[in-house]
Amino acid sequence: MKFRIKLETEFGWGETRSHEICTLERRTLDASSEDLGLCLAEAKSLLKEVQCTLLQDQVEEISEIERVCRFCGTYLLVHDRRRRRIDTLFGRVTVEVPRVRMCMCGLPGFPTLKVARSPLTRLLPDHAAPELRRLQAELGARHSFREAAKLLNELTPCARQNHVTIRNRLATTADNLTSNERSATEKADHRSKPSDLSVFLDSAYVRSRPEYQRRNFEIVVGSIESKGGEKRRFGLSVIGVSNPGECLRRNLESAGWRVGTTLTVLSDGDPALRRLVRDATGAEVNHILDWWHISMRIRHVETTFQTLFSLLGGADGLTVEKLVQNLRWRIWHGQTARALEAIETLFGFGMRVRGQTVGRTNDAALSAVARTMELRTYLEYNRAALVDYDQRRRCGKAVSTSRAEGLVNDIANARMGKKRRMRWSPSGAHRVATVRAAVLDGRLRQGQLRAA
Repeated sequence: MKFRIKLETEFGWGETRSHEICTLERRTLDASSEDLGLCLAEAKSLLKEVQCTLLQDQVEEISEIERVCRFCGTYLLVHDRRRRRIDTLFGRVTVEVPRVRMCMCGLPGFPTLKVARSPLTRLLPDHAAPELRRLQAELGARHSFREAAKLLNELTPCARQNHVTIRNRLATTADNLTSNERSATEKADHRSKPSDLSVFLDSAYVRSRPEYQRRNFEIVVGSIESKGGEKRRFGLSVIGVSNPGECLRRNLESAGWRVGTTLTVLSDGDPALRRLVRDATGAEVNHILDWWHISMRIRHVETTFQTLFSLLGGADGLTVEKLVQNLRWRIWHGQTARALEAIETLFGFGMRVRGQTVGRTNDAALSAVARTMELRTYLEYNRAALVDYDQRRRCGKAVSTSRAEGLVNDIANARMGKKRRMRWSPSGAHRVATVRAAVLDGRLRQGQLRAA
C-alpha cells in the first residue's frame, strides 16, 4: 500500500501550485503493529517538509505584496535574492527571500538612492518563530536546560537543540517580558478607577555560584490579587536586578495598582519584604502578619508547656494551663495586649519552675521559657501588623500567605531548590523566576512574547 501526500497552494492572484511532500509505503500482508499509522520519525520528517513548502510559498506572496508601494502604488524592483534560515518548531527551514527596493516617493530629493529591505526581517527579526521561542523558554523554566533540549530533540523536528540555546532563549524571553511590561504600563490609562489589591509575599533561598562569594541568595515570590479574583504572580531576585523596587512596581501596575490604591501586604514579618513594597510604591502600606507563622509559634509554646505540666503533675499549674489554652483565642480575636500579658505570666512561671527543679523538669522549663520568649519577641516586633483575624476571616478576607507559600514551591523550589545540583547567578535566577511566573499566569501564551 502506498500513500502520496501532496500540498496544494492557491495564491492570492489565482495561481495554484501543487507540491508532492512524500510517499509512504505500508505492508498489508504480514503486517505488524509498527506498520499502522505514522511513526515519530516519519511524522517529524513530514512536518518538516510541509513547513518548508508552506514557508517558501508564504514568503513569495508576502514579497509580492511588499513590492507595491502603499503610498504611490508603484511596483517596486527586486534588488536581489538571498537565502535566509528560519528556525521553527517543525524544523530549520532555508527559504529564498527577495529584497525589495524602497520607494523614494517620500524623499523627492534622493531619487537615485538605492535602499533595499527584506519583508522577512520585519516579520522575524531574530529569524526564529514565536512558537519555538515560547516553547524553548517555557521548557527551560519548567525543566533543566539539558532536559528541555532533550525533550525538544526527541519530540519535534526542530533543529538540534542544546542547553546553551535554551538558556539564552529563556534570558531573551525574560528581558522581552520586562520591556513589554514597561511599555504597557507607560501606555496604561492612569485615570481609570483603582481597585484595592492584596499582595502575598514570601521568599526562598537559592544556591549561588562560587564566583559570587556567597552560599545562597534570596528570591522573592508573591501574588497580587484584586477583589475581582484576578491574580498576578511574580518572582524576582533582589540582587539580580539593578532596582528590585521598580521591578515590583511594574508588576503592581500591571495588576491594576495606581497611586492612591489601598495596598494590603501579608507576609511572615520579614522587614525586607515590607521595605521592598514601600520602595516600590513610595508610600506606607497596610501590613498584616501572616496567621500561619503566628499559629506555628503558638503551637510550639503549647507543646512545651504540655510537656512541662505532665512532668510537674500538680495543681499549681492549673491557672497557667488555662492561659496556655486561651492564648491562641486571644491573638486570633485581636486581643494583643491581653495575649502579651498572658505570655509574660507564662514566662515568669517557666523561670520559677526552672529555678526550683532539676533534671528533665528543668530542661522542659528551659524549653518552655525559650519558646515563650520567641513568641513574645515575634509579636512585639510585629505588633502594628496584628489585626482581628476572626473579623477579617468573617469578611471573606485572607489571613495567611498560603498563596505565596505555594508559589515558593512553584516558582523557586521546583526549578532552583537546594536539592538540585545546579547553582545560579542572581541575574539568571531572576530571569527563570520571571518566566516561570509568566508560565503559571498564562501570560507566555497570550502573545506577549514579542521581540524587544
